[in-house]
Amino acid sequence: MRAPLTRTPVGSGRYRCRMSHKSARDDAPTLAEGSHAPAVLRATRDLLWIESPDDAKAAAIRLVASLGGDVVAADQADGGALPVDVSFGVGIPLLPAAAPASVARMLLERHLPGFVRDAHRAVELAARTTRLTQDAEHDALTGLANRRLVGRALARLRSGDVVILLDLDHFKRLNDTLGHEQGDEVLRAFGRTLNDAVRARDLAARYGGEEFVVVLPASDDPDDAEAFLRRLRRSWEAARPHAVTFSAGLARAGDDPAQAMPAADAAMYAAKQAGRDRWIWSQARPDGSPSAEGSAIPAADVPGAAFVAYSRLDVPADGSDDLVAAFRDRLGKVDGWPGFQRLEVWQDRADPSAFVMVSWWDSEAAFGRYMASSDHRQSHARIPTGDLRPRPDTFHRYELVAR
Repeated sequence: MRAPLTRTPVGSGRYRCRMSHKSARDDAPTLAEGSHAPAVLRATRDLLWIESPDDAKAAAIRLVASLGGDVVAADQADGGALPVDVSFGVGIPLLPAAAPASVARMLLERHLPGFVRDAHRAVELAARTTRLTQDAEHDALTGLANRRLVGRALARLRSGDVVILLDLDHFKRLNDTLGHEQGDEVLRAFGRTLNDAVRARDLAARYGGEEFVVVLPASDDPDDAEAFLRRLRRSWEAARPHAVTFSAGLARAGDDPAQAMPAADAAMYAAKQAGRDRWIWSQARPDGSPSAEGSAIPAADVPGAAFVAYSRLDVPADGSDDLVAAFRDRLGKVDGWPGFQRLEVWQDRADPSAFVMVSWWDSEAAFGRYMASSDHRQSHARIPTGDLRPRPDTFHRYELVAR
């Protein structure tokens, strides 16, 4: 009986005859391949969902098993292994293996190399997409989320969530005096500090320039937001490359969450006007106490005072009485100094160990002369020593504010 004639296309529009002689052994791979077609199709579909080398490795191992092969460590492979690494760089190199001349071996040789090439390409595309997304949603200088992600977070605010707008104090002055390179270093350092201070469920972002935004989900703890700011302040004082402080405004989302950001913005500017290096709620605190961190703004201006000096002190709670006594003594030291107008001491109601000393002066020069005087040094000597003495990194933190 004559073998059937088949037509195979060659070139354009021409055909040639080919004798087809197939044995039972020739038919076996074709039949086996047909039974594994669903596995190959599933593996191909897996490529659509690959996001990492781990995903590619898992998909390749599943395909090897579906085609009847095994996966072995490269250093333990024998002649039955194909030189195709399916580890994708995750862990030790792995090779697919099957007995020589077996159906599984032929299927692996036919399908696996192409799949691995396509999987490598899928991993590259996924990594590129991730990089593009990272660049589009994160600030290049600080690594924090950018304004685009802030907008999404603000659109999803729920009642009780807290929005905090932070601004680095006198940042323009830093850029003008030390240069933008040092300014960028401050921004990077603050970004790292802020990122370390937030929790996984919080959002920290650079809003623009020296402004940053934090969104805290609603909490049963009314002190949650201010506790966060106190932690941030302590961490920042320890990490900052220059003596730069921050001011912050806080607002709790209510019936109209869209108003939270404008309210936080207004509160932040109020903190600036109150002397900087503090935070203020847009409304009263959750417990009903005044909204300004530390204490309220001084009740009345001091006539003739052109400058105000602020100094924050932190002491152990059991040292508060001794510190207040030292402050009273300081009042006597400075009262007759030329150019001095007034001195007040404020205590943080939420943190009994935190104090702010405020003094009013005729001029910056008068304040500077006092700071350089022996009277000033003697008054410092009156502050408790040892464990009761304020931390050195906060004791001399003065800020001048024009009035």
